[in-house]
Amino acid sequence: MVSIAGEHHISGVYTKMLMGFLDETMPPEDIQELLVRAGEVRSLDDLADAGAWSSYSQFRRLLEERSRLDSTSLYDRSEVLAAWLRTEEFAQAAQTLDSPGVLLAGGSDLNPLAPIRRYDKTEVGPNEWTIREWFEDGYAPFPEFCDFVAVQFALIPVLFDLPTGEVIEEQCQCRGDPACLFRFRWEQHGTDNSRAEHYRVRAEVAESRLEQIQSMITDLASNERYEDVLQGFVESSLRTALGAGGALLVLEPRAGSPRKIYFEGLTESEAESIADDLSARNAPSDGVVAVDVASARRHYGVLAIDEGGGVFSSLSESTLETYAKLAAAALDTADALDEARHQANTAQVLLNLATSLTEIVSTQEMATKVAQAVPDIIDCDRAAVFLDVAGLRGPYPEGFQLAGSTGYTDAEVTSIRSQTFGAAPPDWVVDQGIVQGTFAESRSAASVSAPITVAGETIGSIVASVTSGPERLTVNPRLADRLKGLAAQASTAISNARLVDQIRFQALHDALTGLPNRALILDRTEQMLARARRSDIQVAALFIDLDGFKDVNDSLGHGVGDQLLQAVTDRLSVTMRESDSIGRLGGDEFVVLVDGGTIDVGPELVAERLLQVLAAPFELPGLPGGPLILTASIGIATGVRPSATELLRDADIALYEAKSAGKNCFVVFESEMHTAVQDHHLLQMDLRDALGMNQYRLVYQPIFNLAGGQTTGVEALLRWDHPDRGLVQPDMFIPMLEDTGMITEVGRWVLDEACRQGARWHAKGYQLDVSVNVSARQLETDQLVEDVRLALQASGFPASSLTLEITETAIMKNVAAVVPRLAALKATGVRIAIDDFGTGYSSLAYLQQFPVDMLKIDRSFISAMAESPESAALIRTLVQLGKSLGLETLAEGIEECEQYSQLEREHCDSGQGYLYARPLDVDAVETFLVGRLLAPDRVAELSDPARPR
Repeated sequence: MVSIAGEHHISGVYTKMLMGFLDETMPPEDIQELLVRAGEVRSLDDLADAGAWSSYSQFRRLLEERSRLDSTSLYDRSEVLAAWLRTEEFAQAAQTLDSPGVLLAGGSDLNPLAPIRRYDKTEVGPNEWTIREWFEDGYAPFPEFCDFVAVQFALIPVLFDLPTGEVIEEQCQCRGDPACLFRFRWEQHGTDNSRAEHYRVRAEVAESRLEQIQSMITDLASNERYEDVLQGFVESSLRTALGAGGALLVLEPRAGSPRKIYFEGLTESEAESIADDLSARNAPSDGVVAVDVASARRHYGVLAIDEGGGVFSSLSESTLETYAKLAAAALDTADALDEARHQANTAQVLLNLATSLTEIVSTQEMATKVAQAVPDIIDCDRAAVFLDVAGLRGPYPEGFQLAGSTGYTDAEVTSIRSQTFGAAPPDWVVDQGIVQGTFAESRSAASVSAPITVAGETIGSIVASVTSGPERLTVNPRLADRLKGLAAQASTAISNARLVDQIRFQALHDALTGLPNRALILDRTEQMLARARRSDIQVAALFIDLDGFKDVNDSLGHGVGDQLLQAVTDRLSVTMRESDSIGRLGGDEFVVLVDGGTIDVGPELVAERLLQVLAAPFELPGLPGGPLILTASIGIATGVRPSATELLRDADIALYEAKSAGKNCFVVFESEMHTAVQDHHLLQMDLRDALGMNQYRLVYQPIFNLAGGQTTGVEALLRWDHPDRGLVQPDMFIPMLEDTGMITEVGRWVLDEACRQGARWHAKGYQLDVSVNVSARQLETDQLVEDVRLALQASGFPASSLTLEITETAIMKNVAAVVPRLAALKATGVRIAIDDFGTGYSSLAYLQQFPVDMLKIDRSFISAMAESPESAALIRTLVQLGKSLGLETLAEGIEECEQYSQLEREHCDSGQGYLYARPLDVDAVETFLVGRLLAPDRVAELSDPARPR
């Protein structure tokens, strides 16, 4: 890479971004003043060169001088730089990736754009990451760089046609922290329209690259700007890596000519050094990614990327391999043309044909073009091109099939196309030379053919036929040379077309399953709706979501998850008709489009068949514990809609209802569901503002000692007072907090507020313990331990007076990870209770491993205790189990005197419920406590059978 200063500290990608921002926000005279004050001697072109490098001191002076001239934070002006970035090639390069998360997940712990910085990255939730980043020893942190890093992260979503992200610097080296901790969030495409627009942009990028390739091959075929064409391949390859240092194409020496090197972003000496290294070691050195430029004809050389400060993904490497194949195909074209030019009688015709064959068309379209050219080269009435079925990707057995023709009637084409030849068309193609034969079905008087070969393997044949005058194919002594030359040209052209087919297939299909992706499904849905409007037929879209797929990934790994998705794809493919469309929308979501005969039996029957097929155990290789069993939920939308997005949206809404209905079922969309989903989304939007708008409050339900009746503590319960909705019930919003991940932040607020209130009560002389519920989401990371420590420290509330209530289900979700986390919480001095105990019997075997203090017996057992002897016996067992393990027991939901009396007889330690007290506001708690002091005989009152309920 070019480095004016000679020190590779800061990539030119960063200086280019900074100069782009200055151009947008400062007049030229201010920019010149800034450069002078920074002691900068490089030109503006050098500073805007993404392949150049800066030293630490150079880049620091630039940032500090910008801050002196304009004190506005770069992060606060993110939108200015976003507008500039959208015009740069970085955005196109990012289209090889899929999302900001994929970009962040790649790479090592070394920042490739600033090698003097290191970082580690953690995905903490959907569309949210934390990034710890720090300077290596010897390089002092400074606030302007932190500001620059923040705007860099904020702009990542812009590369994917998303709004700028939100970046919060929670820790900073400049403030004495060991590293800078950035929390980075972004918005995903919120609607089908926005997602469709994203895929449309990606498709446009792919088409743009295809157009570049078309131009390159056309120029190469016509032998114009030969050097420019090869240089274009190098420049296009460089754009596959964000901020890469350089790219080069090394062509091996040929007879009479030396080795040739085409390069971009490198000096000549650097390109020569990398080329020598590749030749000497037969393998790329660190930081260099290289692929062979080779075809079936020959090995031409190597196409390589010097990553430098770039981010080179596996998807970029795949694209680099495609460019290498196309470069080889283009060079094949040049060789084939050279050979053709030595054939005096056919040179001009083949050259014209070669130019026309460089158009970007499908394999079958290319075969048709070749067939149409045959009568212009030899004297014949009709021609056909046969290709191997595997190359055509058709649902046929091994063999050859008609791919393109000219001069045949429609009936003849239909007859020939219906046949598949096991090896090669009999009497038409031989391994060498040309033979004469006949084909009765086509009523040809005579035919001659030549094989289309690649690397000595026959991939097809060109057949020329006459309907009269068979001698026309024997009297021409040049016919064999001409047909062989055309076959050689067809070999290159069809190879190019198949590469184009491959690129188009990859752009519209899911890489893991091979199914159509969202972009193609949207297009097929539009086509299906158009057919429905013309023919007045019924159509349906079925959204399929695998129940519990996330648990498979979490417990068995993503490798098993990928195998499962492929197995699901196989079952769906063999279940539906060939005319039905099956696609993967992402994750574990699939869609099935049905119309005509399939829909006639009713979409409900189709859904039932799909549920049955997916319910069978999945036998996956190497799966521990035997076959995998899972269920699915299906949402169905039927009938014609104005657009594909509306039909798919309604199926998605029905899927949500199927999930809510208990999963493993299907639900047909009804219009009122749309209103319910809108209400759900509005409630979710209000919920996102609730914490910042101070709409939450806590109420406290007293806990009492069953033996003495004393109030020993309270349980903090969350309430939401909405200004328009009023009091929103917890069962409406707490599951939503869990699903969206907002429960982590809200749970932290509950913990802080409960500890502060507990400290106030202690200061007033009320020695109450406070219990706080902890969600499964909070228990997933070690942040909960830090949150507890900070809440106790800030409030002064004794750790021994705080009880954390964790549901049995949350503990059992991942025992191996939870046990050490519970131990860390216990080390802070707090008490831990298992909430809703008894609802998950699987945890009984683990009780001795859990560092807990209390079992809270679920209210469902208490309510059934009087009516069911089994429930009463279970209560006795649970209480005795707790005592045998040295744990306290607390009964929830005590509402009747008989329940109280029986629990007391079983020696349950404590309880709570409406019999004793409902949840109370802070002031009501203190009034309650004063009343208890004035009426101490609460135990007798509660146990009195005559007490009214």
